[in-house]
Amino acid sequence: MKKLIACLFVICFLLPLASVDFDPDEAYSRFNRGHYAGFSIFPSYEGRNTLLQLSLYGNFSFDAFAFGLHVPVRFLLHNKDEVETSAKVFPKDDWDEARDWVKLLTYFQYGHKHDLFYFYFGEHKNRYMGNGSILGGYRNTLKYNFPKRGVNIGVNTDFGGVDLFLDDVTPPNVIGGRSFVKPLSFLDKQNYWNNLELGFTYLADVFAPERIVHGPEIVGGIAKREIEKSSAHILGFDMNFRFLALEHYHLSFHSDWNKILDAGSGFHFSLKHSVDLPTITEMRLLSKWEYRAMQSNYTPSYFNTFYDIQREYYRDGETKSRFLSLPSRKGEDWTHGYYFDLVFDITGKFSIGGSFEHSRIYKNDISEGKFNSYGVNVFANAILFKKIGADFTITFEDIGENKLKDDPFYNFSIYYLLSDFFTIGFTTRSAWVLRYEGMGSNTSSNYESIQIYSLGAYGSIRF
Repeated sequence: MKKLIACLFVICFLLPLASVDFDPDEAYSRFNRGHYAGFSIFPSYEGRNTLLQLSLYGNFSFDAFAFGLHVPVRFLLHNKDEVETSAKVFPKDDWDEARDWVKLLTYFQYGHKHDLFYFYFGEHKNRYMGNGSILGGYRNTLKYNFPKRGVNIGVNTDFGGVDLFLDDVTPPNVIGGRSFVKPLSFLDKQNYWNNLELGFTYLADVFAPERIVHGPEIVGGIAKREIEKSSAHILGFDMNFRFLALEHYHLSFHSDWNKILDAGSGFHFSLKHSVDLPTITEMRLLSKWEYRAMQSNYTPSYFNTFYDIQREYYRDGETKSRFLSLPSRKGEDWTHGYYFDLVFDITGKFSIGGSFEHSRIYKNDISEGKFNSYGVNVFANAILFKKIGADFTITFEDIGENKLKDDPFYNFSIYYLLSDFFTIGFTTRSAWVLRYEGMGSNTSSNYESIQIYSLGAYGSIRF
């Protein structure tokens, strides 16, 4: 039992989540009790540099709340990127901003996601709001060595509730939330029509880049970026109704209408299926089928997995907010798309799934017509023999320039529990680094995907 709990800790505390609207940890997170403290040593290859990271960490879980601490110290062993250092071995940018100190608190959580009151502070991994048509699959962990700690606050009652969101606290860019009401619950909470839920969502990037230029400041021959800031606002209404709630099968209908201010709007219509398989082990199938109708200057899931990169560099050298609000993209024919996902889950032990989406969207030069845009995600999560924990997720997206299609977001981790006190593990993931090219007035910049590999060991005690 101790080994199983320790392996659950590794999965919950150290591994990311899937990129479909599914949380493999949710079923057993309420039963994850106890406290851990320990150390780790992980040599890593990050982009073109080699580092050694030593860490002290702790995880403390009580009935009402839980929190984690992580104190990393990184030594630069091979500095091919010529990173600025302190005392020749410590990366200078590891501790030069407020966010580098806030990251010491890895997370704080009060309650659980569907409780009357829920509060979460930490990284956003695969964050969804409502049906995910505005904020879906969002992650605030894409930028290399740029730790972010966001906030999620939830209130859930029999009559309605709210879901509030901050992408970061040092400071936030994306803020907003969703409120929902079950209008007939005020009359009769047991009535079939109480399955109707109406929601309203508002999200904004309050410092969305409008335009990025270089100069006039030049440092080391490179013209630094000057970011003209604006804001991006998206609002939406949704209606949800659970038609069937049988012993082994649930079916619900969902519809969304969203509007990107100064840009376009779109409709989403979906069916969600849940099948509980009649087996001794708790097994289920989950699936969502969605159809989309969109104006030419609208995009589904505006705040998606790649948003932290796309907000600055989206398509045709433009920021995301500016590209969608260009006058040339308005007034064209509506376009269409669809989304499909499927998840197989053995609660607490194994899950595998994926999603596929396709849209017909206009090319950068609208006069050239439309092209096929695709998004693909695959994930798996497993605990095997009470000793091995494994997690894998990969997401591709093609938005017309074939950049992110060739540079997917991915994360793969595997850990082996040697004993109640020692664990070895390997992890690899992608991250994005801002790179400059050219000199002086010819300077340009963009984010480059790099690969990170690390292999090391954890030592911990449980009390």
